[in-house]
Amino acid sequence: MSFPLVAIVYSKPIYLLVTEKYKSQVAGSYIYKAIEKSKTKEPYRKLVIGDSVGRQLFPNSDEYANFNSLCTNQAVSMCGQYLLLNNYINAGNKIDTLYLLFNPTSFSNNLNQVYTFHYFLKPFNRAEYQSEFTSLVKEQIANIPYTFLVRQPYVLTSNWAPDYRPAVTSQPAKTGPVSLLSPVSIEYLKKIKNLAGKHDFQVVVIPTPTSLKYKERVANCNKAQIDSNGLNQMFEQYFENIIYLDESLFSDGIHLFRPQDYTERYLNEWFKYQGVL
Repeated sequence: MSFPLVAIVYSKPIYLLVTEKYKSQVAGSYIYKAIEKSKTKEPYRKLVIGDSVGRQLFPNSDEYANFNSLCTNQAVSMCGQYLLLNNYINAGNKIDTLYLLFNPTSFSNNLNQVYTFHYFLKPFNRAEYQSEFTSLVKEQIANIPYTFLVRQPYVLTSNWAPDYRPAVTSQPAKTGPVSLLSPVSIEYLKKIKNLAGKHDFQVVVIPTPTSLKYKERVANCNKAQIDSNGLNQMFEQYFENIIYLDESLFSDGIHLFRPQDYTERYLNEWFKYQGVL
Protein backbone atom coordinates (compact mmCIF):
# COMPACT_ATOMS: atom_id res chain seq x y z
CA MET A 1 0.00 0.00 0.00
CA SER A 2 1.45 3.36 -1.03
CA PHE A 3 2.06 6.10 1.53
CA PRO A 4 -0.64 8.44 0.12
CA LEU A 5 -3.17 5.62 0.31
CA VAL A 6 -2.15 4.75 3.87
CA ALA A 7 -2.51 8.42 4.81
CA ILE A 8 -6.00 8.53 3.35
CA VAL A 9 -7.12 5.28 5.01
CA TYR A 10 -5.78 6.27 8.45
CA SER A 11 -6.50 9.99 8.43
CA LYS A 12 -10.01 9.67 9.83
CA PRO A 13 -9.18 7.07 12.53
CA ILE A 14 -6.21 9.12 13.68
CA TYR A 15 -8.35 12.27 13.76
CA LEU A 16 -11.00 10.47 15.81
CA LEU A 17 -8.31 9.11 18.13
CA VAL A 18 -6.45 12.37 18.69
CA THR A 19 -9.64 14.35 19.27
CA GLU A 20 -11.23 11.44 21.21
CA LYS A 21 -14.39 11.95 19.17
CA TYR A 22 -14.61 8.19 18.64
CA LYS A 23 -15.67 7.84 22.26
CA SER A 24 -19.01 9.47 21.47
CA GLN A 25 -19.48 7.71 18.11
CA VAL A 26 -18.73 4.02 18.65
CA ALA A 27 -21.20 1.44 19.96
CA GLY A 28 -21.11 1.59 23.73
CA SER A 29 -20.24 5.29 23.86
CA TYR A 30 -21.96 5.32 27.27
CA ILE A 31 -19.01 3.29 28.63
CA TYR A 32 -16.62 6.13 27.83
CA LYS A 33 -19.15 8.52 29.36
CA ALA A 34 -19.16 6.43 32.54
CA ILE A 35 -15.36 6.41 32.65
CA GLU A 36 -15.28 10.18 32.26
CA LYS A 37 -17.84 10.64 35.04
CA SER A 38 -16.04 8.15 37.27
CA LYS A 39 -12.97 10.40 37.29
CA THR A 40 -14.90 13.53 38.27
CA LYS A 41 -15.27 14.81 41.82
CA GLU A 42 -18.95 15.03 42.75
CA PRO A 43 -20.88 15.86 45.95
CA TYR A 44 -23.18 12.82 45.74
CA ARG A 45 -23.12 10.35 48.62
CA LYS A 46 -24.84 7.59 46.68
CA LEU A 47 -23.67 5.86 43.52
CA VAL A 48 -25.53 3.55 41.13
CA ILE A 49 -23.56 1.13 38.95
CA GLY A 50 -25.27 -1.44 36.75
CA ASP A 51 -25.80 -3.35 33.55
CA SER A 52 -27.72 -2.21 30.46
CA VAL A 53 -31.12 -2.66 32.13
CA GLY A 54 -29.83 -0.58 35.02
CA ARG A 55 -28.79 1.97 32.40
CA GLN A 56 -32.31 1.90 30.94
CA LEU A 57 -33.65 2.84 34.37
CA PHE A 58 -30.92 5.38 35.21
CA PRO A 59 -28.94 6.46 32.10
CA ASN A 60 -25.48 7.73 32.96
CA SER A 61 -26.03 10.58 30.51
CA ASP A 62 -28.67 12.06 32.82
CA GLU A 63 -28.18 14.16 35.93
CA TYR A 64 -29.99 13.23 39.12
CA ALA A 65 -30.86 15.18 42.26
CA ASN A 66 -28.54 13.60 44.82
CA PHE A 67 -26.99 10.51 43.27
CA ASN A 68 -24.74 9.61 40.38
CA SER A 69 -25.24 6.86 37.79
CA LEU A 70 -22.33 5.04 36.13
CA CYS A 71 -24.53 2.30 34.65
CA THR A 72 -23.10 0.70 31.48
CA ASN A 73 -23.76 -2.92 30.45
CA GLN A 74 -22.99 -6.48 31.49
CA ALA A 75 -20.32 -6.87 28.79
CA VAL A 76 -17.82 -4.78 30.78
CA SER A 77 -18.02 -7.58 33.36
CA MET A 78 -17.78 -7.13 37.11
CA CYS A 79 -14.14 -6.22 36.53
CA GLY A 80 -15.20 -3.17 34.51
CA GLN A 81 -17.77 -2.24 37.14
CA TYR A 82 -15.09 -2.40 39.82
CA LEU A 83 -12.73 -0.23 37.76
CA LEU A 84 -15.43 2.45 37.48
CA LEU A 85 -16.00 2.35 41.24
CA ASN A 86 -12.27 2.46 41.95
CA ASN A 87 -11.90 5.48 39.64
CA TYR A 88 -14.72 7.18 41.52
CA ILE A 89 -13.11 6.60 44.92
CA ASN A 90 -9.67 7.62 43.63
CA ALA A 91 -11.17 10.87 42.32
CA GLY A 92 -11.85 11.80 45.95
CA ASN A 93 -15.54 10.97 46.04
CA LYS A 94 -16.99 9.96 49.41
CA ILE A 95 -20.06 7.73 49.22
CA ASP A 96 -22.18 6.09 51.90
CA THR A 97 -24.02 3.64 49.62
CA LEU A 98 -23.20 1.82 46.39
CA TYR A 99 -26.17 0.31 44.55
CA LEU A 100 -25.33 -2.48 42.09
CA LEU A 101 -28.29 -2.69 39.71
CA PHE A 102 -28.17 -6.00 37.82
CA ASN A 103 -30.27 -8.57 36.00
CA PRO A 104 -29.66 -12.06 37.49
CA THR A 105 -28.09 -13.24 34.22
CA SER A 106 -25.44 -10.50 34.20
CA PHE A 107 -23.29 -12.07 36.92
CA SER A 108 -22.36 -14.96 34.61
CA ASN A 109 -20.05 -12.81 32.46
CA ASN A 110 -16.55 -14.28 32.67
CA LEU A 111 -14.89 -12.07 30.02
CA ASN A 112 -15.40 -14.78 27.43
CA GLN A 113 -18.08 -13.27 25.24
CA VAL A 114 -18.15 -12.07 21.66
CA TYR A 115 -18.72 -8.59 23.19
CA THR A 116 -15.61 -8.63 25.39
CA PHE A 117 -13.21 -7.22 22.79
CA HIS A 118 -15.22 -4.12 21.97
CA TYR A 119 -16.92 -3.33 25.26
CA PHE A 120 -14.20 -4.33 27.74
CA LEU A 121 -10.81 -4.47 26.05
CA LYS A 122 -11.09 -1.22 24.10
CA PRO A 123 -12.06 1.01 27.04
CA PHE A 124 -10.34 -0.85 29.91
CA ASN A 125 -7.31 -2.79 28.65
CA ARG A 126 -5.02 0.17 29.29
CA ALA A 127 -1.88 0.74 31.31
CA GLU A 128 -3.74 2.64 34.05
CA TYR A 129 -5.83 -0.42 34.93
CA GLN A 130 -3.26 -3.21 34.61
CA SER A 131 -2.46 -3.25 38.34
CA GLU A 132 -6.12 -4.02 39.07
CA PHE A 133 -6.28 -7.03 36.72
CA THR A 134 -6.18 -10.36 38.53
CA SER A 135 -4.35 -13.36 37.08
CA LEU A 136 -7.72 -14.74 35.98
CA VAL A 137 -8.59 -11.58 34.05
CA LYS A 138 -5.20 -11.64 32.35
CA GLU A 139 -5.76 -15.28 31.39
CA GLN A 140 -9.18 -14.50 29.95
CA ILE A 141 -7.77 -11.60 27.94
CA ALA A 142 -5.01 -13.84 26.59
CA ASN A 143 -7.67 -16.18 25.20
CA ILE A 144 -9.21 -13.47 23.02
CA PRO A 145 -7.82 -13.30 19.49
CA TYR A 146 -6.30 -10.13 18.00
CA THR A 147 -5.84 -8.37 21.33
CA PHE A 148 -2.67 -6.84 19.86
CA LEU A 149 -4.92 -4.81 17.55
CA VAL A 150 -7.04 -3.26 20.28
CA ARG A 151 -5.09 0.05 20.34
CA GLN A 152 -4.70 0.19 16.57
CA PRO A 153 -6.45 3.42 15.46
CA TYR A 154 -8.66 1.85 12.80
CA VAL A 155 -9.86 -0.82 15.26
CA LEU A 156 -10.17 1.34 18.38
CA THR A 157 -12.19 4.05 16.65
CA SER A 158 -14.57 1.61 14.95
CA ASN A 159 -17.01 -1.09 16.03
CA TRP A 160 -14.83 -3.90 14.67
CA ALA A 161 -14.27 -6.90 16.91
CA PRO A 162 -13.26 -10.51 16.21
CA ASP A 163 -16.03 -13.09 16.18
CA TYR A 164 -14.75 -14.67 19.37
CA ARG A 165 -16.69 -17.36 21.18
CA PRO A 166 -15.03 -19.74 23.63
CA ALA A 167 -14.69 -23.33 22.45
CA VAL A 168 -17.41 -25.62 23.77
CA THR A 169 -16.11 -28.98 24.88
CA SER A 170 -18.31 -32.04 24.92
CA GLN A 171 -19.03 -32.85 28.55
CA PRO A 172 -21.70 -34.79 30.41
CA ALA A 173 -24.73 -32.74 31.39
CA LYS A 174 -24.27 -31.15 34.79
CA THR A 175 -26.67 -31.81 37.60
CA GLY A 176 -27.42 -29.55 40.53
CA PRO A 177 -27.80 -25.78 40.78
CA VAL A 178 -26.96 -23.48 37.87
CA SER A 179 -23.95 -21.23 38.48
CA LEU A 180 -24.96 -17.67 39.34
CA LEU A 181 -21.58 -15.98 39.69
CA SER A 182 -18.74 -16.41 37.23
CA PRO A 183 -15.18 -16.65 38.60
CA VAL A 184 -14.49 -13.09 37.39
CA SER A 185 -17.66 -11.83 39.11
CA ILE A 186 -16.66 -13.51 42.36
CA GLU A 187 -13.19 -11.96 42.33
CA TYR A 188 -14.42 -8.44 41.65
CA LEU A 189 -17.43 -8.53 43.94
CA LYS A 190 -14.91 -9.37 46.65
CA LYS A 191 -12.75 -6.43 45.57
CA ILE A 192 -15.84 -4.20 45.72
CA LYS A 193 -16.55 -5.53 49.22
CA ASN A 194 -12.96 -4.76 50.25
CA LEU A 195 -13.26 -1.20 48.90
CA ALA A 196 -16.48 -0.77 50.87
CA GLY A 197 -14.74 -1.86 54.06
CA LYS A 198 -11.78 0.40 53.43
CA HIS A 199 -13.86 3.48 52.58
CA ASP A 200 -16.83 2.82 54.87
CA PHE A 201 -19.78 2.51 52.50
CA GLN A 202 -22.62 0.02 52.16
CA VAL A 203 -23.10 -2.18 49.08
CA VAL A 204 -26.63 -3.18 48.07
CA VAL A 205 -27.26 -5.42 45.05
CA ILE A 206 -30.61 -4.62 43.44
CA PRO A 207 -32.40 -6.78 40.83
CA THR A 208 -33.65 -5.22 37.61
CA PRO A 209 -37.08 -6.21 36.26
CA THR A 210 -36.66 -9.74 34.91
CA SER A 211 -38.56 -11.80 32.35
CA LEU A 212 -40.64 -14.68 33.68
CA LYS A 213 -38.72 -16.99 31.35
CA TYR A 214 -35.73 -16.71 33.71
CA LYS A 215 -37.68 -17.41 36.91
CA GLU A 216 -36.92 -21.13 37.00
CA ARG A 217 -33.26 -20.54 36.20
CA VAL A 218 -32.97 -18.02 39.02
CA ALA A 219 -34.78 -20.36 41.41
CA ASN A 220 -32.28 -23.11 40.58
CA CYS A 221 -29.14 -20.98 40.67
CA ASN A 222 -26.32 -21.76 43.05
CA LYS A 223 -26.92 -19.30 45.86
CA ALA A 224 -24.32 -21.13 47.93
CA GLN A 225 -21.72 -19.20 45.90
CA ILE A 226 -22.86 -16.07 47.69
CA ASP A 227 -22.46 -17.64 51.13
CA SER A 228 -19.14 -19.35 50.45
CA ASN A 229 -17.58 -16.13 49.16
CA GLY A 230 -18.78 -13.90 51.98
CA LEU A 231 -21.14 -11.85 49.82
CA ASN A 232 -24.28 -12.45 51.91
CA GLN A 233 -24.77 -8.92 53.13
CA MET A 234 -24.72 -7.25 49.72
CA PHE A 235 -27.16 -9.83 48.27
CA GLU A 236 -29.38 -9.84 51.37
CA GLN A 237 -32.41 -8.28 49.63
CA TYR A 238 -31.77 -9.41 46.08
CA PHE A 239 -33.73 -12.56 45.27
CA GLU A 240 -36.89 -11.85 47.23
CA ASN A 241 -37.26 -8.50 45.45
CA ILE A 242 -36.93 -9.57 41.82
CA ILE A 243 -39.81 -8.14 39.80
CA TYR A 244 -40.85 -10.81 37.29
CA LEU A 245 -42.70 -9.51 34.25
CA ASP A 246 -44.32 -11.10 31.22
CA GLU A 247 -41.91 -11.70 28.36
CA SER A 248 -43.98 -9.44 26.10
CA LEU A 249 -42.70 -6.42 28.06
CA PHE A 250 -39.12 -7.08 26.94
CA SER A 251 -37.63 -6.38 23.53
CA ASP A 252 -35.19 -9.28 23.67
CA GLY A 253 -35.94 -11.12 26.91
CA ILE A 254 -33.66 -8.76 28.87
CA HIS A 255 -34.31 -5.11 27.93
CA LEU A 256 -37.56 -3.36 28.72
CA PHE A 257 -39.72 -1.75 26.09
CA ARG A 258 -40.77 0.95 28.58
CA PRO A 259 -38.14 1.27 31.32
CA GLN A 260 -39.55 4.63 32.35
CA ASP A 261 -42.56 2.79 33.76
CA TYR A 262 -40.29 1.34 36.47
CA THR A 263 -37.82 4.13 37.21
CA GLU A 264 -40.09 5.87 39.71
CA ARG A 265 -40.95 2.56 41.37
CA TYR A 266 -37.25 1.93 41.97
CA LEU A 267 -36.77 5.41 43.34
CA ASN A 268 -39.67 4.98 45.75
CA GLU A 269 -39.21 1.37 46.83
CA TRP A 270 -35.42 1.09 46.90
CA PHE A 271 -34.17 4.59 47.43
CA LYS A 272 -37.14 5.97 49.42
CA TYR A 273 -37.10 8.89 47.04
CA GLN A 274 -38.60 12.13 48.39
CA GLY A 275 -37.16 14.72 46.09
CA VAL A 276 -33.63 13.59 46.97
CA LEU A 277 -31.86 10.23 47.08
